This record gives sequence, C-alpha cells and structure tokens, in this order.
Amino acid sequence: MTVVADSGPLIHLAIVGQFLLLKRYFYSLLIIPQVYEEVATQGQGKPGDPELRQAVRDGWIIIEPVTDSALVQRLAAPNISETDAAVVACALEKRAALILADDSDVRELAEREGLSAIGSVGILLYSRLEGVIPALKPFLDQLVAAGFHLDP
Repeated sequence: MTVVADSGPLIHLAIVGQFLLLKRYFYSLLIIPQVYEEVATQGQGKPGDPELRQAVRDGWIIIEPVTDSALVQRLAAPNISETDAAVVACALEKRAALILADDSDVRELAEREGLSAIGSVGILLYSRLEGVIPALKPFLDQLVAAGFHLDP
C-alpha cells in the first residue's frame, strides 16, 4: 500500500513522541522533497527533524519528486499551497491508497480527487483503539499546547 505524507503528521506525531506510529501502521511512506525541506531543513532542530532524517536513513521514508507539474498547477488553489498541491499530486501519480495530512483543506482536496486521508489525530485515535497508547487525551493536550487546532 502506497502512502504519501504531508509535513503536518510528521511534525505533530514527533511533538507527542509518537513518530514511530507511522512506521507501525504504514511500514513505509513517500514524501516529496518540499516536505523534507520543510521538516528537516527549515525545521532543523525542531520536532520532526531528527525523526525524519533517521527514517530516511533507515529507508522507511522515501523521498519522491512529483513529475507532473501541470497536475500540481491544476490542484493549487487560493487555500492550497503549491507544496500541498504537490503532495496530493504525488499521491495521485503514485496511485496511493492514503494521504496523511493535518490540514483540512488538503484532506478535502485529496478526498475530492478520490484519495482517502487521515491526520495525526486519526492515527492517535486508531492507536488508542488498538491499545498501542494507554490514553488519547494527554497526546491531544500536548498537541493543543503546541498550537495544534482541534475543532471542539
């Protein structure tokens, strides 16, 4: 199963110390170079940076560029950045089964394009239902304290 990730879940799951849930549930992930740049270069020293660098070294996160620039342009919109459009375009190009994104506009775009989408909270919820984490609320509280917006 091909899964493409945006930067949000990489950063947010690192903030709560649960980055490896990505490997547990998805085995391997694809990201575009712009996501790597955002998390590991622009975000150097911040949550997600060391975890992403290690995952790329270990080979379970793979960096793949988008080849169809016309598709990226078609997907870009006032509320969708070029990077977010490229994430969705990559998922479409690779015929991904799932896209990981926390931005609701990106998830909505992915779903309009026929892709399934899940975010950090969905991954944490699933891991709680499976008994992998003992409780959900402490992780949600950490995310909110870090500036993550949860709709009540």
